[in-house]
Amino acid sequence: MLRSHPRSSTNISLVLLITQFMPVVVSGQQRESLQQSELGLEIVLPSSIPRIRLAGPQGERRGTLIFRQMLRISYPAAAGEFSALEVSAQSVGEVMKVTLSIIYNDLSKQGSLKDKKERLVGTYTINTGESVRPIELSEFGIEPFEMKVTSAKPVVLKPGEGPRMINKTTSLEVVRLEKHFDHYLITLKNISSKNVMAYTIWTGGSGSGSQGTRGTPVIAAGAIGHEHNLQATDVEADGITISDVVFDDGTFEGDAKRAAQFLAHQEGIKIQSPHVLRRVEQALKVDDSDLQAEFDKLEADLWVIPEAIDKPSALEFLKTKFSSLDEKTRAELYEHLKGGLYDARNIALVTIGETRRFAEGLEERGQFASAVESIKMSLTRVKKDLERIITPQQ
Repeated sequence: MLRSHPRSSTNISLVLLITQFMPVVVSGQQRESLQQSELGLEIVLPSSIPRIRLAGPQGERRGTLIFRQMLRISYPAAAGEFSALEVSAQSVGEVMKVTLSIIYNDLSKQGSLKDKKERLVGTYTINTGESVRPIELSEFGIEPFEMKVTSAKPVVLKPGEGPRMINKTTSLEVVRLEKHFDHYLITLKNISSKNVMAYTIWTGGSGSGSQGTRGTPVIAAGAIGHEHNLQATDVEADGITISDVVFDDGTFEGDAKRAAQFLAHQEGIKIQSPHVLRRVEQALKVDDSDLQAEFDKLEADLWVIPEAIDKPSALEFLKTKFSSLDEKTRAELYEHLKGGLYDARNIALVTIGETRRFAEGLEERGQFASAVESIKMSLTRVKKDLERIITPQQ
């Protein structure tokens, strides 16, 4: 049966550095905020770690932690048992005010910064184009490093300008590339006659991209897609690669392995969706007076719904479906297919969770008929989504 994978959660109040870049799609509101950045703070550490960059709208304070292991300790006795150096920066006009503080909390514990133990190193006002080496760090046994302030105004790059670009597709075209202080924004257009269901953009060891859900394409034929935020340090080190694109008819361009992973995942969704659909249809058939109880039962049933295909059968299916791939690669595709089995169930469970919260609010206000109607509408929407997934593309 399908069961949820355990997940851990973290609660970190400041931006953490040197972590793997996660896919980000920038909304119009976020983009407007990003474009307001005029000044940026660049921190050059005496190590091989990429430079740390902080930028933000005028007047907005940005902060980060530089962990002890990222710093060079010149006098251990003076350094003591500190865990990190906190950097806080705020741009005001043509200057940036920077505050450094030593943090003594155990950062391995969740919520450790709620009761912050710190000592102020100093506050610095740095003009645009200038740099500062905070010698006060020496008093804490830390080798001083350079902090410099530069313009963070975004620049639209012309074709051929900027980082190395590799496009393994003929259907995706870069229509805009913007260089910001700490990131790049890339916008793609689908110049083919097919709808795009998925694509991947790589920048060294990290990636971005988009995948269609519920049978909906991410970029329709001839349309422009979302902007993607790519970390500047990755882009400048390894360039940008558009590695693959998958179309709604199952064909693809570029990296065959990446495309096969997406297609295997989609096959898992298609295999499991009829079973989820059948259970949703059963719930829609009950009387309104019984719908709330049936809604609860549907949610419980979906959490433990049996897998629609066993592993031997799935491996045999993948062998036939992806006959051009070697056996090792096909075996790896099983996990992607299995993920699709979970996601078919999650299509319904996510909507159920959202609807439950909304319906409970209506019930608290005594609007019981409206609560029932909202449940019926959401289940009908899930039914249509699942039917669209199951129905072959024309």
